[in-house]
Amino acid sequence: MRKLVRLSLICIALALSLVACEQTPTRPPGLTEASVARVIDGDTIEVKIEEKSYKVRYIGIDTPELHHPTKPVEYFAQEAYEKNKELVEGKTVFLEKDVSETDRYGRLLRYVYVGDTFVNAYLVQHGYAQVSTYPPDVKYQERFLELQREAREAGRGLWGPILTPASPGQVVIDPDCSQFDAPGNDHLNLNEEYVCFTNQTEHPVDMTGWRVNKRPNRWYTFPEFVLRPGASVRLHSGKETDTATDLYWGSSQAIWSNVHDTVYLYDADGRLMDEYSW
Repeated sequence: MRKLVRLSLICIALALSLVACEQTPTRPPGLTEASVARVIDGDTIEVKIEEKSYKVRYIGIDTPELHHPTKPVEYFAQEAYEKNKELVEGKTVFLEKDVSETDRYGRLLRYVYVGDTFVNAYLVQHGYAQVSTYPPDVKYQERFLELQREAREAGRGLWGPILTPASPGQVVIDPDCSQFDAPGNDHLNLNEEYVCFTNQTEHPVDMTGWRVNKRPNRWYTFPEFVLRPGASVRLHSGKETDTATDLYWGSSQAIWSNVHDTVYLYDADGRLMDEYSW
């Protein structure tokens, strides 16, 4: 009987050990080892690989702007920077490539691991970053989106209590950065037809569930999305992957009339927040 009990306890211990192992994030094989020389902001670092320096941009996420040449520091940018420093500064990291080697600025595009922490995922999960996916680098897109939902529901970081409901006229339809008449045939150039929305407040606005209307009965609903203070987002008529600065209606034809039309913007409770006619 004692042997049976002991065997049962061993089996339970092994089972719990396997569960713990499954919950501990593991790095994929074949990664590049690098040492972090400098943390630039919440989603960019400088590393050394075999004594050569590279700037690395984290794939799939976007943190608030810290070093824009013409704009002030965005809300939660300093916090994201400090957390990124805490995670990786002066440490050995492991870099995972998706499809693209570099971005247009020559920075390496990578997923970053330190110890058992997947840094890109951690920053999203704890509200320091938003999901921002640029194809073809989409390997962890669904995972990041799920972590973003978790952060939003828990009110972490960017999704925290400061995200108070906006009043009408605070987030506005911005004609200066909109393009209602795309070059050439609108129906063949859908992503160059877009309407732009600007946050005129000094705090981030949660636009999740907000709606855009083109009467009589065409509607677009915002996904999980935070518009930062002073920032703008463009809603394109066509199809592409959403990012922190560009969203896509998903239409197969032009939305807006070139001659005369009206855009209506409603919040998630159906209040009219702004309208613009031309």
